[in-house]
Order: sequence, then C-alpha cells, then structure tokens
Amino acid sequence: YLCDSPSHVRGQRVLDVRLSASECHRVALASGVCCALFLLILLTGGLCHRFHGVWYLKMMWAWLQAKRKPRKALCRDICYDAFVSYSERDSHWVENLLVQELENWEPPFKLCLHKRDFVPGKWIIDNIIDCIEKSHKTVFVLSENFVRSEWCKYE
Repeated sequence: YLCDSPSHVRGQRVLDVRLSASECHRVALASGVCCALFLLILLTGGLCHRFHGVWYLKMMWAWLQAKRKPRKALCRDICYDAFVSYSERDSHWVENLLVQELENWEPPFKLCLHKRDFVPGKWIIDNIIDCIEKSHKTVFVLSENFVRSEWCKYE
C-alpha cells in the first residue's frame, strides 16, 4: 500500500512512513483545541456572571467617562445643595421626614432626589454622575436597606 496524504509522504509505502501523532490526528487536535477554547469562553462567561463582571465593566466605563469630563463643575452648573442617596425601602422616612425638614429649613436646602430629579430614559449611571456633579454635597442615608441594595454599588 502507498500513502496518498499528507503530501510530503505521497507515494511512499505505508510500512516505511513514520508520522507524528499530530500529523495523524489533525482533525482530533483541531477539535480538541476548539472544545477547550469553547469551555474557556463558557467558564469566563460564567465567572463574569457570578462575580458581577458586567457590573464592573459598566463601572469602569462610567469611571472612564467621568475622567474625561472637566475636573471641577462651574458654580453656575451647581443646581442643588445636596444629592440624597438612599434605599427605596427607606423612601417613606427620607421623603416624609428628611426632605420635608431640610427643604422647609431657613434658608431652605435644594435637594436632588432620584425619584424627582433623574432624567427619564437616561442611563442610571449617567443620572447619578450628573446629579452628584450638579450638587455641592452628597448625603447618604446609610441603612441596612441601602447596604443590601443593588444601587448602593453604583452610588
């Protein structure tokens, strides 16, 4: 019997040819590499999902966007005395006690609240960054609800 492939051994006797394992099993090797690559991509995707990789990518993007903006906001761009960051579960206390007290103070404070002052349809990260930049200060209503909330990570 004579060899037909690979081309560099074509015409030689089968008994005389010594091929390496990779030459004999190219299809198996290519399949193995593709399967390993697929499993690596699947594992990476699973780890990103498990450890909130998408969230970190969004935060990195928001951070890069914020770094491109001017360092200090102009005084005329400041619209609020404070941006109030709180958990939705604490909204009753914030809206009925804290906000009422501070906005009716003499002189009154102008507060920025996400329910009232965020731009609808705008990405939440952009809303948070813009409102913080338009405020002199940021007030965090630090509670167990806030620490457990998903938005705590953003704010």
